Amino acid sequence: MQIENSYCTPFTTYQNGTPMAPCGAIANSMFNDTIDLFYHLNSSVIQVPLLKTGNSWWTDKNVKFRNPKSYNLSSAFAGTARPPYWQKPVYLLDEEDERNNGYVNDDFIIWMRVSAFATFRNLYRRVSRIRQFADGLPAGNYTFRISYNFPVTKFKARKHVILSTVVWSGGSNPFLGIAYVVSGAAATLAGFVITAIHLKLRKRKTYFQK
Repeated sequence: MQIENSYCTPFTTYQNGTPMAPCGAIANSMFNDTIDLFYHLNSSVIQVPLLKTGNSWWTDKNVKFRNPKSYNLSSAFAGTARPPYWQKPVYLLDEEDERNNGYVNDDFIIWMRVSAFATFRNLYRRVSRIRQFADGLPAGNYTFRISYNFPVTKFKARKHVILSTVVWSGGSNPFLGIAYVVSGAAATLAGFVITAIHLKLRKRKTYFQK
Protein backbone atom coordinates (compact mmCIF):
# COMPACT_ATOMS: atom_id res chain seq x y z
CA MET A 1 0.00 0.00 0.00
CA GLN A 2 1.55 3.28 -1.11
CA ILE A 3 1.09 6.44 0.93
CA GLU A 4 1.63 9.98 -0.29
CA ASN A 5 3.67 11.54 2.54
CA SER A 6 2.94 15.14 1.55
CA TYR A 7 -0.79 14.63 2.22
CA CYS A 8 -0.43 12.52 5.36
CA THR A 9 2.32 14.19 7.40
CA PRO A 10 2.63 13.98 10.35
CA PHE A 11 0.17 11.07 10.68
CA THR A 12 1.79 8.75 8.15
CA THR A 13 3.49 5.91 10.01
CA TYR A 14 4.19 4.87 13.59
CA GLN A 15 7.71 4.86 15.01
CA ASN A 16 8.05 1.15 14.19
CA GLY A 17 7.32 1.90 10.52
CA THR A 18 3.74 0.59 10.46
CA PRO A 19 1.66 2.75 8.08
CA MET A 20 -1.56 4.32 9.30
CA ALA A 21 -4.74 3.56 7.38
CA PRO A 22 -6.21 5.99 6.73
CA CYS A 23 -3.41 8.50 7.12
CA GLY A 24 -3.44 12.25 7.70
CA ALA A 25 -4.54 14.68 10.39
CA ILE A 26 -8.11 14.98 9.08
CA ALA A 27 -8.71 11.24 9.20
CA ASN A 28 -7.06 11.00 12.62
CA SER A 29 -9.50 13.57 14.04
CA MET A 30 -12.61 11.78 12.75
CA PHE A 31 -15.69 12.27 14.94
CA ASN A 32 -16.50 9.01 16.72
CA ASP A 33 -19.11 9.83 19.36
CA THR A 34 -22.18 7.61 19.32
CA ILE A 35 -25.58 9.30 19.61
CA ASP A 36 -28.86 7.46 20.25
CA LEU A 37 -32.29 9.10 20.32
CA PHE A 38 -35.22 7.86 22.42
CA TYR A 39 -38.91 8.75 22.15
CA HIS A 40 -41.02 8.76 25.33
CA LEU A 41 -44.50 7.48 24.53
CA ASN A 42 -46.71 7.31 27.63
CA SER A 43 -44.84 4.97 30.00
CA SER A 44 -42.65 3.34 27.36
CA VAL A 45 -39.36 4.45 25.84
CA ILE A 46 -38.80 3.72 22.14
CA GLN A 47 -35.42 4.01 20.46
CA VAL A 48 -35.70 6.04 17.28
CA PRO A 49 -34.38 4.03 14.29
CA LEU A 50 -31.54 5.94 12.64
CA LEU A 51 -29.94 5.29 9.25
CA LYS A 52 -26.15 5.05 9.11
CA THR A 53 -25.91 4.76 5.33
CA GLY A 54 -27.17 6.86 2.45
CA ASN A 55 -26.01 10.05 4.16
CA SER A 56 -22.97 10.84 2.01
CA TRP A 57 -22.84 12.22 -1.53
CA TRP A 58 -23.36 9.57 -4.21
CA THR A 59 -20.25 10.67 -6.10
CA ASP A 60 -18.13 10.38 -2.95
CA LYS A 61 -19.51 6.96 -2.06
CA ASN A 62 -19.27 5.43 -5.54
CA VAL A 63 -16.49 7.35 -7.28
CA LYS A 64 -14.15 9.29 -5.00
CA PHE A 65 -13.73 6.80 -2.14
CA ARG A 66 -12.97 3.16 -2.91
CA ASN A 67 -11.71 0.20 -0.91
CA PRO A 68 -8.69 -1.91 -1.92
CA LYS A 69 -9.74 -4.81 -4.11
CA SER A 70 -9.72 -7.95 -1.99
CA TYR A 71 -12.04 -10.80 -1.10
CA ASN A 72 -11.51 -9.94 2.57
CA LEU A 73 -11.33 -6.32 3.72
CA SER A 74 -9.29 -7.10 6.82
CA SER A 75 -6.64 -8.84 4.72
CA ALA A 76 -6.55 -5.84 2.37
CA PHE A 77 -5.46 -3.66 5.32
CA ALA A 78 -3.03 -6.23 6.74
CA GLY A 79 0.21 -4.61 7.82
CA THR A 80 -1.46 -1.28 8.66
CA ALA A 81 -2.72 0.20 11.91
CA ARG A 82 -5.55 2.53 12.85
CA PRO A 83 -4.83 6.24 13.41
CA PRO A 84 -3.83 7.15 17.00
CA TYR A 85 -7.20 8.67 17.98
CA TRP A 86 -9.31 5.87 16.52
CA GLN A 87 -10.85 3.12 18.65
CA LYS A 88 -11.39 0.67 15.78
CA PRO A 89 -9.49 -0.19 12.60
CA VAL A 90 -10.91 1.17 9.36
CA TYR A 91 -12.30 -2.21 8.28
CA LEU A 92 -14.43 -2.47 11.47
CA LEU A 93 -16.04 0.97 11.51
CA ASP A 94 -19.48 -0.60 11.10
CA GLU A 95 -19.68 -4.07 12.63
CA GLU A 96 -23.36 -4.40 11.67
CA ASP A 97 -22.98 -3.76 7.93
CA GLU A 98 -19.89 -5.07 6.13
CA ARG A 99 -20.68 -2.92 3.08
CA ASN A 100 -20.28 0.21 5.22
CA ASN A 101 -16.69 -0.47 6.20
CA GLY A 102 -13.30 0.74 5.08
CA TYR A 103 -12.91 3.87 3.01
CA VAL A 104 -16.57 3.73 1.88
CA ASN A 105 -17.93 4.12 5.41
CA ASP A 106 -20.45 6.98 5.37
CA ASP A 107 -19.22 8.60 8.58
CA PHE A 108 -15.65 8.58 7.27
CA ILE A 109 -16.64 10.01 3.88
CA ILE A 110 -18.69 12.81 5.45
CA TRP A 111 -15.87 13.71 7.84
CA MET A 112 -13.30 13.82 5.04
CA ARG A 113 -15.32 16.45 3.15
CA VAL A 114 -13.72 19.37 4.96
CA SER A 115 -15.70 22.52 5.69
CA ALA A 116 -14.40 25.93 4.64
CA PHE A 117 -15.20 27.43 8.06
CA ALA A 118 -14.21 26.65 11.64
CA THR A 119 -17.88 26.31 12.61
CA PHE A 120 -19.57 23.56 10.62
CA ARG A 121 -22.29 20.92 10.61
CA ASN A 122 -21.93 17.32 9.51
CA LEU A 123 -24.86 15.01 8.90
CA TYR A 124 -24.72 12.23 11.49
CA ARG A 125 -27.90 10.18 11.00
CA ARG A 126 -31.31 10.24 9.32
CA VAL A 127 -34.54 9.01 10.86
CA SER A 128 -35.75 5.75 9.37
CA ARG A 129 -39.35 6.38 8.27
CA ILE A 130 -40.97 3.30 9.79
CA ARG A 131 -43.68 2.59 12.39
CA GLN A 132 -44.36 5.61 14.61
CA PHE A 133 -41.79 7.60 12.65
CA ALA A 134 -43.25 7.15 9.17
CA ASP A 135 -43.93 10.89 8.98
CA GLY A 136 -40.80 11.94 10.87
CA LEU A 137 -40.45 12.64 14.57
CA PRO A 138 -43.86 13.03 16.24
CA ALA A 139 -44.37 15.74 18.85
CA GLY A 140 -43.39 14.64 22.32
CA ASN A 141 -40.50 14.18 24.71
CA TYR A 142 -37.13 12.84 23.60
CA THR A 143 -33.84 12.07 25.27
CA PHE A 144 -30.33 11.55 23.91
CA ARG A 145 -27.78 8.97 24.98
CA ILE A 146 -24.31 10.08 23.94
CA SER A 147 -21.07 8.16 24.30
CA TYR A 148 -18.38 10.80 24.54
CA ASN A 149 -15.38 9.48 22.59
CA PHE A 150 -14.27 12.56 20.66
CA PRO A 151 -12.48 15.02 23.02
CA VAL A 152 -12.57 18.66 21.99
CA THR A 153 -11.64 20.47 25.20
CA LYS A 154 -7.93 20.40 24.32
CA PHE A 155 -8.46 22.86 21.48
CA LYS A 156 -11.35 24.75 23.15
CA ALA A 157 -14.03 23.53 20.76
CA ARG A 158 -17.69 22.80 21.37
CA LYS A 159 -20.10 20.19 20.07
CA HIS A 160 -23.85 20.48 19.52
CA VAL A 161 -26.58 18.05 18.51
CA ILE A 162 -29.02 19.67 16.06
CA LEU A 163 -32.32 18.20 14.87
CA SER A 164 -33.13 19.49 11.42
CA THR A 165 -35.28 18.75 8.40
CA VAL A 166 -33.43 18.01 5.17
CA VAL A 167 -35.19 18.30 1.82
CA TRP A 168 -34.06 17.67 -1.76
CA SER A 169 -32.42 21.09 -1.93
CA GLY A 170 -30.44 20.63 1.28
CA GLY A 171 -30.80 21.59 4.92
CA SER A 172 -33.10 24.10 6.52
CA ASN A 173 -30.38 26.75 6.89
CA PRO A 174 -31.38 29.52 4.40
CA PHE A 175 -27.99 31.24 4.32
CA LEU A 176 -26.65 29.42 1.27
CA GLY A 177 -29.86 29.93 -0.73
CA ILE A 178 -29.95 33.63 0.10
CA ALA A 179 -26.29 33.98 -0.82
CA TYR A 180 -26.94 32.35 -4.21
CA VAL A 181 -29.93 34.62 -4.93
CA VAL A 182 -28.03 37.78 -3.97
CA SER A 183 -24.95 36.75 -5.96
CA GLY A 184 -27.06 35.86 -9.00
CA ALA A 185 -28.96 39.15 -8.85
CA ALA A 186 -25.72 41.13 -8.53
CA ALA A 187 -24.17 39.27 -11.47
CA THR A 188 -27.27 39.85 -13.62
CA LEU A 189 -27.31 43.56 -12.79
CA ALA A 190 -23.60 43.84 -13.54
CA GLY A 191 -24.20 42.12 -16.88
CA PHE A 192 -26.87 44.67 -17.87
CA VAL A 193 -24.63 47.58 -16.82
CA ILE A 194 -21.63 46.27 -18.77
CA THR A 195 -23.80 45.62 -21.83
CA ALA A 196 -25.21 49.16 -21.71
CA ILE A 197 -21.73 50.67 -21.40
CA HIS A 198 -20.48 48.53 -24.28
CA LEU A 199 -23.35 49.60 -26.58
CA LYS A 200 -22.92 53.26 -25.67
CA LEU A 201 -19.18 53.24 -26.33
CA ARG A 202 -19.64 51.38 -29.62
CA LYS A 203 -22.10 53.98 -30.89
CA ARG A 204 -19.75 56.80 -29.89
CA LYS A 205 -16.84 55.09 -31.70
CA THR A 206 -18.94 54.70 -34.84
CA TYR A 207 -19.91 58.38 -34.71
CA PHE A 208 -16.27 59.56 -34.54
CA GLN A 209 -15.30 57.32 -37.48
CA LYS A 210 -17.75 59.12 -39.77
